[in-house]
Amino acid sequence: MKKYLVGLLIAAFVLPILPVAASQATRDQLREMERQRAAAGQQVAEQSGLLAGTELEMSQVMAEMQELDQQIMNAQEQLETIAYNLLTTELRLEEAEKDLAIAREERDTQLEILRERVRVMHENGQTGFLEILFQAENIGDFFSRWEYIRTVAQFDRGLLDSLEETEERINANVDNLSANHTLIRDLGVQVEAAKAEINLRMDERKVFFALLEEDAERHNELLEILEEEAHMINIEFGIIHARYRAEVAEQERIRREAAEAAARAAAAARAAEQANRLATLNSFDNFAWPLAIQGTFTSGFGPRPSPFNSSRQENHTGIDIAAPAGTRINAAEAGYVRLAGWSASWGNWIIIDHADGYSTMYAHNSRNRVSEGQRVTRGQHIADVGTTGMSTGNHLHFEVRINGTHVNPMRYFGG
Repeated sequence: MKKYLVGLLIAAFVLPILPVAASQATRDQLREMERQRAAAGQQVAEQSGLLAGTELEMSQVMAEMQELDQQIMNAQEQLETIAYNLLTTELRLEEAEKDLAIAREERDTQLEILRERVRVMHENGQTGFLEILFQAENIGDFFSRWEYIRTVAQFDRGLLDSLEETEERINANVDNLSANHTLIRDLGVQVEAAKAEINLRMDERKVFFALLEEDAERHNELLEILEEEAHMINIEFGIIHARYRAEVAEQERIRREAAEAAARAAAAARAAEQANRLATLNSFDNFAWPLAIQGTFTSGFGPRPSPFNSSRQENHTGIDIAAPAGTRINAAEAGYVRLAGWSASWGNWIIIDHADGYSTMYAHNSRNRVSEGQRVTRGQHIADVGTTGMSTGNHLHFEVRINGTHVNPMRYFGG
């Protein structure tokens, strides 16, 4: 974007040395440059969109790769845990197998002892037990010997049962550990397979990311080319646009000067016409009384207390003549109506231009009966007395001016 601003600045510096060409040709050039500028801007926007889309896809692939990295780390942690559990199970299985071997040896030893007793009993028959019993010295000794023989037999049987239970328990433990060992080993195989699958997906994502990087680089290179072309078009557009502005300004200057000259000529013509019109009026020695009745003289010309604030002095630029509302106001002398309108201060008011630079003013009227530019004669009915504008009652405010300067109207009423 800075290049476009630079282009406009260059245009501003180049402008002074350019000749003013035909406006139509410049407008045609400007329209063509605007078309090229719009087309270049569209190409830059499209290429920027492609680059932004590729960068967005790259960010998404990068996020996927980060997720795969996390999955690989999790799988590795699982494998380490499985390896630890597998090692622990193998150690426990090894210990259980050792315990099983010892139990089997104890069982075999006890079985051998029992076999020996059975063999002896078989060889001696019941004689051995009977001899033990008949060697008793009394009946108490006899029962004691009998209990001993029975206890030994029960002990041998119980020991053998205990050894068999121990063997069965150890066998069950060995079987359980073997099953766990198989499960853990199978789980490790599954996790290894999953990790391999994740690594494969990671490799695919890396390849795809590399392709996206190449696309982004191509988009960026093309975008730089398009921006440079748009930059040059903007520079040329700035030059032509500045030339167009200069032409428009020049045409406006010519039009303005022509309008000013025409206005001056019209003003001069109006002044000449006004002078000619006023020259046709007869000179006079005094003004006619501006009211159809004598009225009451309420305020003279010059300094006076303000009728709205008696503590404040003001310069009264005319005279005030009180009269009933609607009393006829007459033109003090023949002339042309320069102004007939409304003012916030004067209400309805009229200014009439007379010969020799004289003019008269009539204010606070309830109604104006003439219009601007109208010719009036001495004593013509031009308005009615009222109290419009800033007024304290029905009256006529009357002024006399010579070339715009206020003078005392009472000088101009004579017999």
